[in-house]
Order: sequence, then structure tokens, then C-alpha cells
Amino acid sequence: MRHAETPSRVDEIADLLGWQEQFAPERTWTAVEQDLGVALPSDYKALLTRFPGGVFRRIEIDSPVAHDNAWATYKHTLDELLQILGDEDLEYLDNVEYHLYPEPGGLLPWGSDGQGGTFCWITDSGDPDRWRIAYHDQSADQWREHPGPVTQLLYEILIDTGHENLLRWDFTDLPVEYIPLSSR
Repeated sequence: MRHAETPSRVDEIADLLGWQEQFAPERTWTAVEQDLGVALPSDYKALLTRFPGGVFRRIEIDSPVAHDNAWATYKHTLDELLQILGDEDLEYLDNVEYHLYPEPGGLLPWGSDGQGGTFCWITDSGDPDRWRIAYHDQSADQWREHPGPVTQLLYEILIDTGHENLLRWDFTDLPVEYIPLSSR
């Protein structure tokens, strides 16, 4: 579904990746949002309606809508990340102003970097399309923020050829690719 006048950021990501596959989620976003108890950002829903869960140039995003098993994996991973981030012995939230979802304004994980780093929304607005992104860099043990949305962050990572990105990784020699989770 192409927008003739203004391509969406999801369209631009698909073009960068050469993604032309057809994907039809088996679960509805309404069911996912009801199960989570929160509305999710529209760009994230558009991305995972177009792509099944997968790895976008080393950024892993599970899909809660692909099918029932994907939902179970997503929910298990979400619960596990919330438990890990909230573990006081691990000190992820020491000396920062963050707290965890479902507290108002809490961090809600949505992806990982494959190196122990975690991407979260900062749920500090009633409008999920205004949520910023917090990234915990496991190797540097620090949090950094991006204004969002998810698709803008992914786009920036996909076009980056240096280390001027939220992760501060040098992407120069990394291919611009998408690997569906079902192909790994």
C-alpha cells in the first residue's frame, strides 16, 4: 500500500531494505493493546503490520501481532525485560529518573540491540505517538534518549554510515538489511 503523495517512514524503510513481501498479521492490534492495557504508537503498529518481527540492521523487534506464538514470545520477553530492568540488584534504574511501566511515564520495552541493550518507550504522554525512546547501552551501562518515533530511529540507523546514532555504533561496514525472525 503505497502513498502517492508522501511516502510514510515505513514505506521509506521498506524501500531501503528492498522489502516487497506481503505480510498479514494474524492477531489484531486491538487485542494486543487490550492485553497490554495500553495503546501503542501508530508508527510501530504500521511497521509491524508491514513487516513480521525481525532484525533491522542489528535492531531486533518482536512482533506481538504476527501470530499467537509470536504474541507469547513477545509477552514473555516483555515480562522478562521488565523484571530485569526492575531488579534492584542489577541497578539499571539507579541514579536515573526512569521507572517502569505500568507506572505512569514508565519505560515500556519494545526492542533490543543484540548486545544486551534495550530500547524502551518513555510512556509519559497520553498520546503514544509522542513517546520518546530510552535506550540502555549495556556495554557503557548508560541510558540515552531519542525523540522518536521508532520508525525514525530505525530509518536513521539504516542510513547511518558512521557512529552518529543513538547506539554510537559504527555502521559503516554493516549491511543495510532486514532478517525476519522466521528466517533465523
